[in-house]
Amino acid sequence: MSEVISFKVSKELKEKYEKLKDVIDWPAELRAFVEERVRRAERSLVIRKILEKRPREVLPRGSVVAVIREDREGD
Repeated sequence: MSEVISFKVSKELKEKYEKLKDVIDWPAELRAFVEERVRRAERSLVIRKILEKRPREVLPRGSVVAVIREDREGD
């Protein structure tokens, strides 16, 4: 079952939209945009939930500096 979504745009944009009706398949374009945007937002939420559940590690003071120094020196 399909649902209708509507939103307001400026008069100028609506006029440009109307002029391009024969060039652009607006329903398909807008549907694809909304679908992709929803997918990205859902992924973002999942990642945020995973990161919130992951326990944060507290590293000993100076350990990051030591690892970077070790990497630079090639040891």
